[in-house]
Amino acid sequence: MEHDYGIERRLAQCAPELHSRYRDCVVVSQKMLSRYENYFPDFTDHTVLHSLDILDFCNQLIGGQVGKLTAEDLYVLLMGALFHDIGMGVSVSDFEEFRKVLGFPEPADETALAWAVRDHHQELSGLYLKKYWHLMDLPTEAYATAVIQVCRGHRKTDLLDTKDYPPQFEVEPGKTVSLPYLAALICLADELDIAADRNISFLYDVERMPSARDRQEFHKHMAIRRVELTPDRVVVHAWTEDPEVRVGVQDVTDKLRDKLLLCRRVAAERSSFVITQSDVVLRMEKPEETEL
Repeated sequence: MEHDYGIERRLAQCAPELHSRYRDCVVVSQKMLSRYENYFPDFTDHTVLHSLDILDFCNQLIGGQVGKLTAEDLYVLLMGALFHDIGMGVSVSDFEEFRKVLGFPEPADETALAWAVRDHHQELSGLYLKKYWHLMDLPTEAYATAVIQVCRGHRKTDLLDTKDYPPQFEVEPGKTVSLPYLAALICLADELDIAADRNISFLYDVERMPSARDRQEFHKHMAIRRVELTPDRVVVHAWTEDPEVRVGVQDVTDKLRDKLLLCRRVAAERSSFVITQSDVVLRMEKPEETEL
């Protein structure tokens, strides 16, 4: 994927100081994000490369509306994209501390621990940022709260909740961010990052993956060649001759459609922005020989 850095370029123009804070965090975050491999050595990529893909999709979803976003919106969006999966690599000690806050049982073994991290990672990301926000050079605790909510919002949260996601959240006196829209962008962009280029196949010994579910998930995503955004729809280009994998790809497409419609509703009802794409189309088409 060729990345569009429009959001970052605009922040650099509008607020160089906030842009500098963000750039410093990119460097720091690289090692932090790669720690997800401690739990999921064979899982889909959750490094800075994934964050860049998220931002590229955000750029496409925003389109010509980028001029309506404030510098504060841009900064919170960039930080949310960067840290939304930071909970995938929390230390064992932080996990135990956060598990008690969230109130779920202690995992019985390492496999259960890994799946607990996966299932709760959006909340773990929020608690991690709440604990360490001052080390990431966030300007104020209010900014930290905004970034936390955007990170939490990428899964299993109610973006229509006016308490957790007020339409205008103040990060500085007289300066607000559109939490529902920013969270909806990260939520949808994360769902869009499902194509094969997220996983470099030669790095994985698929048949040695620990469960049939893991192997099936990998084959399903490898069948999705690319995800294309047009002004009015999302097109999933895929190919596989395996009937079971075909069903899996259709399930992914249906899930993506549900997420698109939710995020589109959030933007329309909770912000002054719109998400123009209104449907998801699956094109199951055999690639040309030159693409193989």
